[in-house]
Amino acid sequence: MARLILMFNKQVIKEYPFMKDSLTIGRKEDTTIMIDNLAVSGYHARIDKAGSDYLITDLQSTNGTFVNDKKITSHKLVHGDNIVIGKHSILFVSSEKAKEKPDEKDKKMDLDKTMMLDTVRQRELLSKQKETPSLNKIPEKIGMISFIDNSKLRDIELVKKLTKIGKADACEIKLAGMLIGSTAATISRRPNGYAIAFAGGMAKLKVNGEVIKDTHALKDFDTIEIGSYKFQFYIKEK
Repeated sequence: MARLILMFNKQVIKEYPFMKDSLTIGRKEDTTIMIDNLAVSGYHARIDKAGSDYLITDLQSTNGTFVNDKKITSHKLVHGDNIVIGKHSILFVSSEKAKEKPDEKDKKMDLDKTMMLDTVRQRELLSKQKETPSLNKIPEKIGMISFIDNSKLRDIELVKKLTKIGKADACEIKLAGMLIGSTAATISRRPNGYAIAFAGGMAKLKVNGEVIKDTHALKDFDTIEIGSYKFQFYIKEK
């Protein structure tokens, strides 16, 4: 069984056995490996198990995810790989050593030599990545709202973690009407997609004709209605 060893300042904080098919790393409380540090994004990275392989993916984090000194978008982990998230390091340990790279088969793990990321080191690593850009960058996917009623409102990119819909000035998507609430609904951007939630007001929130009273995960080309407004949600690649 694979496991992850979380370390800070060369000290082991906690070990995490890989018990499920996927785990998340970040500052949010609902992540599997929670790191309470401002250098770490809310949802920073994810590790998925595919057969006997383990794949780490950076979730568009602010400071990036590094494996063995290299900034990655996605990377297949092998026994002994050192992951750097903010100022913390995570050692990947796997019992399936047969999958190791040939030049790493006989490598001895020395926890005292775990690379620690500081501000200077981070700048070094980032400068190296500018010199050798990744050739297999995964296209960023962004949610879009396109109005299909007679309102003639422009298409809107859902780039924020939380987009508010309503008639209040603070709303990113402004709607008018007596029945529309100050904040009628919100759309949250999550690592695994987008979700819409009813927030208030007399106007009902509907997705594909069904009234939504709490939270609903959005799918490509879902049709959303609030009062007389009707718009479509879809995903595009930037």
